[in-house]
Amino acid sequence: MKKLSLSLLSLAGLSAGMFLAASCAAPSVNPSVQANDAAPTIHVPVYAAPVTVFEMRVLDRDKQVRVVEKPTLAALDFAAYFANPIRMAGMDEKPENYTGKMANAKLEEFPFPMLDSISDYEPAAVAGVAPIAWEPFAKILYAQTGDDALAKALNEVEAVKWNEPDVFRAFQTVSRLWGVPGTGENQGKIEWWAEVMPAVWTGRTPFYGKLKVVSGGESAEVLNYYMTAEMNNEEAMNWARTLSSYWYPTLNTDLEQHTPGAIWENSSANRPFAVMRGNPMGSPMWVAFEVPAFRLTDEQLRAAAVADSLAAAGEVVPVNRTLDTSSYARLETLAAMENSCPATPATKKFREALKKKLAKLPKEQNAWADNGMLWFRRNANYLVADKISGQDSLHNPLPRMIELKQYLDSMNVQLLVVPVPVKEEIYADKLVKGTPADLCVNVNGREFIREMLAAGIDVLDLYPSLMAARSGDDAPHYSYQRYDTHWALPGMLAAMEQLASRVTQYSWYADANPQPGSLVMKDTVVLREGDLVAHLPDKEKSKYAADTLAGMKIYKGDKSYKGGKNAPILLMGDSFTGVFESVDQKSGGPGSLLAYATGLDVQVLTSWGGGPGVRARLKKMKKDMLSKRLVIYMMTARDYWQSPMEWDGI
Repeated sequence: MKKLSLSLLSLAGLSAGMFLAASCAAPSVNPSVQANDAAPTIHVPVYAAPVTVFEMRVLDRDKQVRVVEKPTLAALDFAAYFANPIRMAGMDEKPENYTGKMANAKLEEFPFPMLDSISDYEPAAVAGVAPIAWEPFAKILYAQTGDDALAKALNEVEAVKWNEPDVFRAFQTVSRLWGVPGTGENQGKIEWWAEVMPAVWTGRTPFYGKLKVVSGGESAEVLNYYMTAEMNNEEAMNWARTLSSYWYPTLNTDLEQHTPGAIWENSSANRPFAVMRGNPMGSPMWVAFEVPAFRLTDEQLRAAAVADSLAAAGEVVPVNRTLDTSSYARLETLAAMENSCPATPATKKFREALKKKLAKLPKEQNAWADNGMLWFRRNANYLVADKISGQDSLHNPLPRMIELKQYLDSMNVQLLVVPVPVKEEIYADKLVKGTPADLCVNVNGREFIREMLAAGIDVLDLYPSLMAARSGDDAPHYSYQRYDTHWALPGMLAAMEQLASRVTQYSWYADANPQPGSLVMKDTVVLREGDLVAHLPDKEKSKYAADTLAGMKIYKGDKSYKGGKNAPILLMGDSFTGVFESVDQKSGGPGSLLAYATGLDVQVLTSWGGGPGVRARLKKMKKDMLSKRLVIYMMTARDYWQSPMEWDGI
């Protein structure tokens, strides 16, 4: 049996938003759970009183606070997943193609073969047992034990279509899962009970079932740890950041800027450690997470405010800055782009084929599988976009980029815009069968980059480097992750090599006092579930296990690297700045790699809700900007087209 490892659990729980520091000490594994015991003692928390995992405070229809007394992984995950309005937005509307067969059907007429029994009432077996959210726990269980039977069974429950296969949306979800010590022939094992919640539009009430899946004693060990190991406030914040990053692609989630433990919504009763904003349907809503132990008293808040004020006044060292006004790199890039991606019969054929593929998808399906990879609908929509600078004023990025440049120019701070091509652009041949691997398919996207350059904006064009990187792919390892919207290490390294080269060409680079060789790079491994898996049809989700990815981690001395307020470079943007940097293994994303390559400190500012949203955060960093020479604005290029987050003024 593998000894339960906190670092393994940290990696395994990414899709659930769980990430604990690998250096944190794990509680000892209960010695009574041994692999060779005939009937080991099962240690699953059972409580005498009815179990309340979290308290919910509804402030208004768009805001609520979820209070967790003990910050275990299980409790926080359950508070995040159970009846979360961000996840449920729009799910009460009757889907297209639904005929209503389920409304009057009897359960026995549409059996759930993965359930051993079905009941309309909560079973006595789960009395006093705390429920958990099945999705995050099943990922942890698989990563720790290699057993995916539980995940497959629960996916099958949610995939039952009641003889209406044309309805994409789930007819039911598993809202609560209980792990119960087995009895009789299952003594020494874990039996699983589930609450199945039919969708609102079915008109049916919840029902309960015992799964046919029974798990061994090692699963009890993992379950016990999941339900009892408590996090500190820093670990809980990491959990919240990761949760927000994984839900972002389709729920448009981000974490609000909020002092952990401070007052929220002008009420001393609400002191969350994290506030998540989501905007899945065009109307924002907020769910805050609070742990009483993490609260700050009024005295602590005043002390923190004073400390922050002193730190802000004393930490940032202003520098005398001069802009590099040379246009050589910009004009060279502009010249290279002239007629580099023309509209041709081949690009027209690609667009038409992709549009047909998108038209065949169910309206609510945001990801699909093809040719060994998962693809994202919004990325594909970007590839068939019309003229990007022709969008309305709330969605056209060009005037906002010009405005940002003018704002930074006024402070003698350089701006470098770095659009990140989408995976579907780099792997167009895998996306649409018959497309030549070297065909530039993103005619309008490339034209928009040319327009920014022509408008006087310095832009780093990553497309050639990423196309070159993919030519060295060694399947199943690619330059972008197979099941995720983000790049993998080869693609990221190719991009950072080009970016570092550009930074060192600025005339002020030597004046910034670079310290090459001051940081250390070490190889690492990341276990990451792709952010697209959750958006597949329910019956397909269990086919795509977490990917084991190569990674790099940057150290300063014996500590993980993190740029400070006096960094001469600010790297800001969306999840492409944060993945591998503030989630996953950490200190191995673009900011850390750029600092390693250039010898200059790099501060990272990430908006998980999308690149357009980071501009408002930049405006609040007036004191930090006194030390900056360069702002690198890195974000996925898909948000240049019909971004769900409007481009606010700066």
